[in-house]
Amino acid sequence: MYVTKPVSVYRRSPQSLSLPPPEGPNSGYLILHDDELVEITCCGCGDDWVKDLPFPQNKDLTVRHGSDEDKVTFIPVLNQPLSSNRYHVILRRGNHKGEACTNSREEDMEIDCCGCTNVPDAKPKPLEPSDGGSYRRGYFVAKSVDPDGFPPSFLRRKWWTVTMHTPRHYRLGEALGLNSSLRARLLGFDFPLSHDCSEAVLVGKWYCPFMFVKEGGVRLKDQMTKCMFYEIRLEQRWEKILNSVNENVEGKNKGGCVCGCLCSKRGGFCWWSEAIWDERNRRNRSGIEHKVVERMKWEQERVGWVGGNERRVRVERVEEFGGTGGRWKRFGCYVLVERFVLKRMSMNGSLALLTYDFKHTHQIRSKWE
Repeated sequence: MYVTKPVSVYRRSPQSLSLPPPEGPNSGYLILHDDELVEITCCGCGDDWVKDLPFPQNKDLTVRHGSDEDKVTFIPVLNQPLSSNRYHVILRRGNHKGEACTNSREEDMEIDCCGCTNVPDAKPKPLEPSDGGSYRRGYFVAKSVDPDGFPPSFLRRKWWTVTMHTPRHYRLGEALGLNSSLRARLLGFDFPLSHDCSEAVLVGKWYCPFMFVKEGGVRLKDQMTKCMFYEIRLEQRWEKILNSVNENVEGKNKGGCVCGCLCSKRGGFCWWSEAIWDERNRRNRSGIEHKVVERMKWEQERVGWVGGNERRVRVERVEEFGGTGGRWKRFGCYVLVERFVLKRMSMNGSLALLTYDFKHTHQIRSKWE
C-alpha cells in the first residue's frame, strides 16, 4: 500500500530520500511530479526530461537511448527507502504490456557466430513482488539488485534518458495514508436507533498499483489501460448487530452475532467470495495480492482487532435500562466496523470492486428508546 509525496519535498530536502517507508509492513511511496516544477524551454514549451531521481508515478515515462524508445512505468519497491532507487519496471506497450521486466541469468548467455558473448533479454512476466529478479536500481544506468542478473537490453545500456508526459487515462491524486488522530477520536454515536448503521467516515487513503490487484476475466494489459492505480480507502462506521423491541417478554435477544466475509487464497492472491456486477452486467470476482491483505490486517491488529478463522462471533452482554419511567420501547446494539474499500479509478469516476470488513468486538455500544 502506497502513500503519495510531491517530488518538490525531495528537491528541497534531498536527505528525506533516505527516510524509511511509511509505518507498517508492505508500504511505500508514490511520487507526484509537481506542475510548478516544469521548466519552460527557450521555445516556450515545457521541458519533459526527467533530470533527477526519484521517478514520478503520475506521469507516463519513456526510456530513450539514441533513436530507441521504450514506454514503461517505474513502481518503487515496497519496504525500501526512495534512496535505494529500486523499482519494478512495467512495460506500457506491446505484447507484454502490464508485465514486469525480468533479469537474464549468466546461464542464459549465448556465443554468436563471431565468438562474441550475447545476453538475450528474459521474457517479461506478471509481477511477483517477492521476486528479486524484477527489481531495478536506476541512476540512468541500471543494474539488477540480483548480483547474478542482467537487466533487459534497453536498461542495460549506459546513459539512457527518461521523458515524461501527462497520462490520458488516469490521474494520480493525493493519498496521505492513515489519519491517526481522526481514527483514534472514534465515531460519534448521535444517530437515530432506526438506522442500521451510521454514516461512514474516511480515516485513511492509499494507492495500490494494478499489478497487486486481479479482476476476474480481465487481461493484464487491459487492466493496466483500465486502471493504473487502484484506491484503497479505510472507513469507520457503527453497524447494528442486535435490534430488540420491548414486548414485555423476558429472555429474548440475549445475544448478537457478528458475521465476517470469506476470502480464499490462490496463486499469491486473496479472492473474495462476494462479487460485483460490472458495467456490462457481468458477475466479476476480484483478488488482492496477499502482501496487501497482510498490511490491512496489521493495520487492524494495531488497534485491538483479534483475527481468527471464525466467520461468526457470538456477542453476549448485559445492558440495563437507566432511563426515566421504567419502560423502554426499543434497544439496539452496535459494533464498530472498519472497512477497506478497493476502488477502480478512471477518468470517468470510480467503481468499488470489493470491501473487506473488520468488526471490532471490543468496541460495542448500545442505544435505548
